[in-house]
Amino acid sequence: MTEAKEVVRSQPQFQQHPPSDRIVLVSRKRWKWRQQVDWMDEIASESVLGQAYAWLCERRQDYSPNDDVWDVRWRWEEIRPQLQAQLRAGGYRLSSVRRFHLSDDDIEVWSALDALVLKATALVLAAHCLPNLSHHCHHLQGRGGAKAAVRFVNEHHTGNTFVFRTDVKSYYASIDHDILLGLLEHVVADKRVLDLIRQYVRRTIYDGGLYEDVERGISLGCPLSPLMGAFYLKLLDERMEKTGLAYARFMDDWVILAPTRWKLRAAIRLVNQTLAELHVEQHPDKTFIGRISRGFDFLGYAFTPAGLEVAPQTVERCVKRVSRLYEQGVDPIHIGTYVRRWHRWAKSGLPDSGEGLAWQVLRLTHRAVVALLLRFVTWLALSLSFACQTIGDAADACHSRYRKNGKAEIPHDRTSPISDTVTNQWGGVGSRTRWGQGMRNGSGTHSIQVARTALDAPPQSSAVTCSNESSPAAPAGGREGTVPNERGVFAFA
Repeated sequence: MTEAKEVVRSQPQFQQHPPSDRIVLVSRKRWKWRQQVDWMDEIASESVLGQAYAWLCERRQDYSPNDDVWDVRWRWEEIRPQLQAQLRAGGYRLSSVRRFHLSDDDIEVWSALDALVLKATALVLAAHCLPNLSHHCHHLQGRGGAKAAVRFVNEHHTGNTFVFRTDVKSYYASIDHDILLGLLEHVVADKRVLDLIRQYVRRTIYDGGLYEDVERGISLGCPLSPLMGAFYLKLLDERMEKTGLAYARFMDDWVILAPTRWKLRAAIRLVNQTLAELHVEQHPDKTFIGRISRGFDFLGYAFTPAGLEVAPQTVERCVKRVSRLYEQGVDPIHIGTYVRRWHRWAKSGLPDSGEGLAWQVLRLTHRAVVALLLRFVTWLALSLSFACQTIGDAADACHSRYRKNGKAEIPHDRTSPISDTVTNQWGGVGSRTRWGQGMRNGSGTHSIQVARTALDAPPQSSAVTCSNESSPAAPAGGREGTVPNERGVFAFA
């Protein structure tokens, strides 16, 4: 047996590899030598942690003063050696994730130190694993992003006739943990890194005092999530490349172009089989199968027989966003900055430098402005109606309070007599004289005492007596007269 081992070691294919290398069994008939790589040492290195720390400071510079990111920044020189020791020993443990409920969605926020570690892990994994991922996956770093996917589809859709456009329903929330970890075991060489990824996948969420263990799906807003999303559909990318059809994917959105109906059906059958193996399903509202001449949307752009243009839904969302910012009272300068950035983003994906985009935006903006004006006019009319009704109710309440007391006080600040003419609804006319001395010392206050008689029928006449006892200029006995009145005699004293 010893002689047989020596003979095997003396062969040339075994002499070119040092004995310290690790042997990995690929299949029963094939052996492959692979040098052991210590990925965790790379994660804990000064350069990688420095990049992750700079990213953390930039992303969370507007966080609350009570957030733990400020503690990490304040004590970073003290925390860094301890963090490196924990990572190298494989003893670092991720804490629970905080969940916050917004008006339209829920977000998960990792602690500052966990986010830094996950960012460093994403940097190392991307450096080692990007060459193994398909070049048709455009959302990864260095692949061109959404604009590269749009340009690829625009270049190949002229030579094809049929299209299959779809995406995965609730992609991040539908990822199976066991399948994802099984795929990563064939790629990640360091078990400590694999254990860190396992903690990230099977995380615990803290939500309002309750802890929840996640059994399916990955975290949104984590720097490691885009890479995990690319890994999960790696099998789909490999099978689509073997078909030879034009294929482009951006995260969970992809487009397949085919010259014939039969090739398209075969591709759809292969996609359905792959998604069933991965335990995910297509989004029924975002799936389109048909001829390219009918037009289709992809990543915010519309592919029509006339050419590539911005999808109407994309422009409408921009207009709604601007309207919402205006209603919230945002500074016009910030609104203008948002519009310029959106226009630059939309223009960068068009081959003709965005010609016609301005007219499209202007048309939809005009429609939105007209709708806002109609809403403003309606609001103004309702506000005026409400204000008039409120003023009328207040006046009625004041009048009712005066009539209920039967006595009203009329202040004057004049020292000369005032002559008035009194007329009722039956045409009777009379006169009265009032005297005032000023309101600063409380004098000159006249009282009107109503004698409620003959309320049912109009009287023939009513006596009106005017006098002012508080005013020294008032004649003795006052001034008397008769005035017809429907409610009896008014006595002014």
